[in-house]
Amino acid sequence: MEFQKLPRKFKIGAMLLEDPVPTGDLNQVHEILATQYPMIRHTHIFESDAVLSGCGTYLEYSIKLPPAKTNG
Repeated sequence: MEFQKLPRKFKIGAMLLEDPVPTGDLNQVHEILATQYPMIRHTHIFESDAVLSGCGTYLEYSIKLPPAKTNG
């Protein structure tokens, strides 16, 4: 029996992003995405956050953004 590794996609808000480092680990992906999207800098991505997509062709990681802070 041979297993196939499903591709990963990352959801930030309404955006669905392709995996910038398909062969890398989640720490590398988070570092690259944080340079492009600074609002995810203080979030974490865990392997257990993966959800199989509705079509079953990829794993989707939903990145929860911290709430916006306002003064006053």
